[in-house]
Amino acid sequence: MIIGFVAEPYEEHNASGMGFVVSELLKNLIQQGKGHEFVVYSNLPVSRTFIPGAYRTVPVPKGLLKKLWWFWRMPDEVDVLLFVAPLLPLILRRGIRSIIICQELGSQKIKPEGREALYAFVRDRMLMPLCLKRADVVAAASEATRQDLLHFYRIAPEKVVVIYDGYQDLTRYAARAPAIAENMKPYFFFAGKVKPRKNIHGLAKAFVDLKKHHPECKLVIAGDYGGEYYERIIHILRDGGVEKDVFFIGYINASELYAYYKNAVAVTFPSLNEGFGMPIVEAMSVGTPVITSNISSMAEAAGDAALLVDPHNPKDIARAMELALTDQALCAGLIAKGLERAKNFSWQKAAVEFLTLVEHHGK
Repeated sequence: MIIGFVAEPYEEHNASGMGFVVSELLKNLIQQGKGHEFVVYSNLPVSRTFIPGAYRTVPVPKGLLKKLWWFWRMPDEVDVLLFVAPLLPLILRRGIRSIIICQELGSQKIKPEGREALYAFVRDRMLMPLCLKRADVVAAASEATRQDLLHFYRIAPEKVVVIYDGYQDLTRYAARAPAIAENMKPYFFFAGKVKPRKNIHGLAKAFVDLKKHHPECKLVIAGDYGGEYYERIIHILRDGGVEKDVFFIGYINASELYAYYKNAVAVTFPSLNEGFGMPIVEAMSVGTPVITSNISSMAEAAGDAALLVDPHNPKDIARAMELALTDQALCAGLIAKGLERAKNFSWQKAAVEFLTLVEHHGK
């Protein structure tokens, strides 16, 4: 079977969550699908060092209208096409079946701000319905995302399946992991972009509350940050008198990420909405306790292997952080459960499930 894959967003360095999903899924599809032929479509050159294996690359133009026109006229060269919702193509030739990858629905549940509001309207109110209608099948990253799709769009339940994401195996970087500066310990750790959906403002308020009883604690936040939302967080920390004990360290490489996960008191991930929640499983896989939200896909990914909190209640987050600091027996149990829980997820497993889906829905 000839499988097409639209590799957008394609990112090799400092990849976003979606960029990481695209690259890891593509790598593992090619590795696991030895009996198939792959055609990779991208508006950026695809590196064969970054994406190894046997496949053919086809460049596509940049820009919404140019992509629409290009995919409408694309040759009938693949049996099935995989792409991320609601990325174009929206219109395909009749002979090409499509499988859409849907990670999450965001703006339907959390109102976007500023320029993001217009982008979200076009993406989620205009493009997404067309994309879902055109799809032969939709693969959601979690049952929570599947339920969101059924709730917000008129789509047949049998058309939506769940294929869980994998996660980055950070244990292979253990030998190269750097030491954590002593002035940053003991610390709680968050990994992800600093934006409203990630609830860093709630985490900041919880940290202010925790510091009243545990002044020795620090908070380390890894990922892109800046702008108005970041400034609001700084005000929360400054007003609480804890700004000097919060470290925004920006993007870090895999060996650094392993080190920060491994040496944390706990990973705090109280997001308001997620498609899956990769940092939860990454932390579990290296043996670190996890504090995460009791809503959306976070509870689904964590199972009973994490402390679940109400993300809208900073005091609840702070109570869980205090438990992680003071209850060693509890943490030992969470670590053991987390290591087992992480075994349920991998990109190899996701790729095999996608290939099964492709074989069932292809020509």
